[in-house]
Amino acid sequence: MYRVLYRKYRPRFFADVIGQPQVTETLKSELRNGRLAHAYLFTGSRGTGKTTCSKILSKAVNCLNPKDGDPCGECEICKGIDDGSILDVVEIDAASNNGVDDIRTLREEANFTPANARFRVYIIDEVHMLSIGAFNALLKTLEEPPEHVLFILATTEVHKIPATILSRCQRFDFHRISPRDIADRLEFVCRSENVEIDDNAALLVAGIADGAMRDALSLLDQCMGRSDGHITEEIVRTTAGLADKSHLLQITEAIKAGDSAHFIEMIDSLYKNSKDMARLCDELIGHFRELMLMKTMKQPRNIIVMSEDDFAKANEQAMSLPLADIVGAIEILQGSQEKMLRGANRRIEMEMTAVKLCSKKSGIPAAADPSIENRVAAIERTLAAMKNMPQRTETSVRVPARTVLPSAKRPSSEEMKKLRENAVPMSRWPEVIEEISKFSPIVAAGFAGSKAYISGRYVLVDSDKDICFEHLRKPDLRDRMRDTIKMLTGQEYNLGRYSYPDEQKEDDPLSAFISNLKASGVSVEENS
Repeated sequence: MYRVLYRKYRPRFFADVIGQPQVTETLKSELRNGRLAHAYLFTGSRGTGKTTCSKILSKAVNCLNPKDGDPCGECEICKGIDDGSILDVVEIDAASNNGVDDIRTLREEANFTPANARFRVYIIDEVHMLSIGAFNALLKTLEEPPEHVLFILATTEVHKIPATILSRCQRFDFHRISPRDIADRLEFVCRSENVEIDDNAALLVAGIADGAMRDALSLLDQCMGRSDGHITEEIVRTTAGLADKSHLLQITEAIKAGDSAHFIEMIDSLYKNSKDMARLCDELIGHFRELMLMKTMKQPRNIIVMSEDDFAKANEQAMSLPLADIVGAIEILQGSQEKMLRGANRRIEMEMTAVKLCSKKSGIPAAADPSIENRVAAIERTLAAMKNMPQRTETSVRVPARTVLPSAKRPSSEEMKKLRENAVPMSRWPEVIEEISKFSPIVAAGFAGSKAYISGRYVLVDSDKDICFEHLRKPDLRDRMRDTIKMLTGQEYNLGRYSYPDEQKEDDPLSAFISNLKASGVSVEENS
């Protein structure tokens, strides 16, 4: 019978375990020095080697001819453990044997001496699935087991294990295996199976596996069944149901250009080819994550897994997009992914997402959370200012200033008149007030009922509330408002009043009459 690759190529010695030196070297040292603990806890994500190391350890402690901490693999004990004929090594699935009675049976069996081996070894997989009662029943035996008993507990969710159990075990954390290590192992397996695999294809399988060697070998098994002895990147994408990288790049270009029709046409084409829309959404999130890393990191190549050609294309795309737009696209896609997982029609949700992402002429819409966008925009402005700063010297220290327009001086009456003559109503002023309400409802209430006009480099605010202009006099608040206006319009403006109190007084007929009386020498007492 055919044996699947992850079973056929399961490591038999500690030296064969990939990507876990912090575990294997420590265990070999303990075995060499005879400092064996009575209980071990192996924790980490799936497919990282917990069960494999458990089996190797169970053989190493019972091997008749151990070699430098490793089992020999040739004695009758090692062979018996491999084929399951040695009953002193017991594997228990805690997911289906999680009751108190199961643990009581284990405790009773543990009192018997081994029949063939030196130790009775109990490997309890997914130990976090045990019930509270089962954990309590295991406590005493785990703390003071018979001298011939060794416990190895394995779990993917260590936070669910009671502290009383954790304190009785020697804990080892298994890390996600790096894509390069997985790819090298896959190439070794392919050579052993007389199959050729491209390096890009091996790296793609490693990226899909997300640090799990077992998942990588399972996918490789499928690719071998589909290929004719040569595994290419295209075969891996077809087998895994992934969109081609060129499709992701084209979709991003469509979003950047605001071309929702082209985006929806690509969705239709992928859907007809049995592409799962939730998977497409997840891939787009991953693609925009890569663009975000390229935009923010000096050496993103170290953690981004893709071919050199694709990396060059993606990097060019990243440099052409603002960071705030990339972050905004990720947030919109994540929201759509959550709706798909809750049962929404996946194709319709993906098409709606396409329209949202392409809704603005400028391309990708800004972040859904204005506060995030403001912070990202502020970071970009600060970085731009720092690039233009002179180098720091021993004699001078300069701090980068905000890159905003200088504070507007109050225009003269003649200038004010010209500004009003050229002013046009600002249609997006209600949106400005709405954005202000998100960080200060009180300030927004002060601007309720106000109007605004654009004239040259000014936004002129017209309101009959004095509190409105008291807010404008505060530098921090004024800068915040100018940032909000820039976020919505893409332009920087000075802020000012549409008209000032002294101008209103001059235009008031009563004020003019009183002024004339005073000029004639008439004493006038002004009362309210």
